[in-house]
Amino acid sequence: MASNTSTTTTTSTAAAAGSDYGLTTPVAPEGGLPVFPGNSSGGGTDDSYGLTTPVAPPDSPPVFTAPNHNSGSSGNNNNNSNNNSYWPSWPSFPTCPSCSVCPSCVITPQQYGRVRFLNASTANTGVSVTIDNTTYAPNVSFGTISNYRQISDGFHTVSVRRASGLKTLVVQQSLPFSAGQKYTLVLTDTAAGGVDLVQVDDTGCNNLNPNTGCYRVANMAYSGSSFDVMLYSHDTVFRNVGFQDVTAYKQAMAGSYQFYITNSANFSILRELPVLIIGAAINGNNYSDPLVSYSVDIGAGSSYTSYLIGSSWSDLNFRVLTVQD
Repeated sequence: MASNTSTTTTTSTAAAAGSDYGLTTPVAPEGGLPVFPGNSSGGGTDDSYGLTTPVAPPDSPPVFTAPNHNSGSSGNNNNNSNNNSYWPSWPSFPTCPSCSVCPSCVITPQQYGRVRFLNASTANTGVSVTIDNTTYAPNVSFGTISNYRQISDGFHTVSVRRASGLKTLVVQQSLPFSAGQKYTLVLTDTAAGGVDLVQVDDTGCNNLNPNTGCYRVANMAYSGSSFDVMLYSHDTVFRNVGFQDVTAYKQAMAGSYQFYITNSANFSILRELPVLIIGAAINGNNYSDPLVSYSVDIGAGSSYTSYLIGSSWSDLNFRVLTVQD
């Protein structure tokens, strides 16, 4: 009996010591392990150590009791009505003030190039172009060029289908594209009666002198063709431009130029103008009858390509399409 009295007195004293925080501190009985209060809603007892283990109700989260700091009582405040059950909140982490000073949130933007499409095939009056299942140029008719669109760096699958009817696949190729570069994809005819896809790089003209632009010619007309590009002064600008050939850019003073196209001459040596300058002439070149004539306005700081397309024996006659790159 004396032993029970001693244990009760000791526990009551310890409870008073923790009353400021609403906690009751269990104290071990003399000569034994500490005794924890049982859980009236389902506590169990560990008989090996004499411990009472709190057990949460089934299917319920553990309940935490907030201490009451407002009570002036020195007694046990566990049953105070101001105590509320709550989940402990997550700690506050400092936010990244700026991606420029916080490496973990720096996102490097993906680099892109640009691509457009030209239909130069007389066998297809209208086609649609998809790149990796994304439509880039819908219903492009012969002699029509689309606007540039962004394309990510790397290899991509380019598919060309008929724009009407069964929309059958015309041609499909996997082509490389580089960030910061511009390209024109040209659909052309082949000697066997099929079609081909030619990738033209549009970024070869840089570091221009003041008041100058760049000019070049691309032959996408028909297999076996070869042309000379002449000024009206009978000076040769480009010679022997074969089928699917794209000339290098030449520097040209800003202004308006008159050109004409002839079949390539049968002379082994023809002098080309190194630079296009209005009014300049070296003369003396022989030339054949013009096939077509055209004019080009060259602006300072800009690049231009004249595409030779079509044929004289088809409904889509031989012509020149000049575009800014």
